[in-house]
Amino acid sequence: MLARVSPEVLRLAALLEESLRALAEVPLAELVAGRALPEPSAALVEHLRAHRAGLAGWLRTPACAEALCVRLARWLWSRNQYVRLDRAALTAACARAAEALAEGLEGEADPKDMSERLVRTGQELQARVAALVRAGGGKTDVVCSEYAVTLQRDALGLGDAPLAAPVLDVGCGASAGFVRALRAEGVAATGLDREAPEDVALVGDWLSFPFGQDRWGTIVSHQAFSLHFVHQHLAQGPEAYAYARVYMAMLRALKPGGRLVYAPGLPFVEGMLPKATYRCTRVPLPEAMMSEAVHALERAAGFELAYAAHVERLA
Repeated sequence: MLARVSPEVLRLAALLEESLRALAEVPLAELVAGRALPEPSAALVEHLRAHRAGLAGWLRTPACAEALCVRLARWLWSRNQYVRLDRAALTAACARAAEALAEGLEGEADPKDMSERLVRTGQELQARVAALVRAGGGKTDVVCSEYAVTLQRDALGLGDAPLAAPVLDVGCGASAGFVRALRAEGVAATGLDREAPEDVALVGDWLSFPFGQDRWGTIVSHQAFSLHFVHQHLAQGPEAYAYARVYMAMLRALKPGGRLVYAPGLPFVEGMLPKATYRCTRVPLPEAMMSEAVHALERAAGFELAYAAHVERLA
């Protein structure tokens, strides 16, 4: 999106990105609670003043609000992978912030006035985003990681066995490394993630994605869908039912003989699957992956989680 705009806009995007990076060490809970933001950099203030007319016009475009929303959503998800964001409300908040900044560019503001305008705009946006984060249940840091392809295969209990195609990797991550590795082996594979690279994956939300019927030979999800399902199950909120519906949608999307493979396990739902239709096999996690964090999660949950589940559709 930004590649087609002016150098002044690209520079503005880079300066705003620096502002986000400056918040990397601040706990999300403090930002949500209203911790004061750092003063805007002199470079940002001077860039805005030097290119007032061009930047004011761009700040008022829908493309600007959407670009700000996308980047802010990515930053929030990097801080808490579980937060659910109202994208329309977040885009609206970004549009209001951009409009307020554009208004400040219309006069002959000196550096002090421009800096104060940026602070006020940032505080107003912070308050709106904080409300959305609280509503989305993600006011503390829960970092999402990506994993090496070999580690994913080991954790999912796949070994070197070929996977029935086509393969869908749910929660493939921003790199979609597993999908790329399968494609390099000649396997028809695609990924699904809200941060998915569009060359090998689909950008989307697994709660609303149309998985289809009798469509996939294998669906895999390592430390993604099932981890979120556990989180929602323990929270005992309405989202848990949404995850249960999607879980069954993924099973129905398998071809007969196809498998849904995921880790961690979901014992609270696997035991309810009709045995005439599905067969669930548990593959324990390799001993090297049995960290204290895994044991702590099991103690908190009150049930076994440290295994990969292979759910085969029989008919």
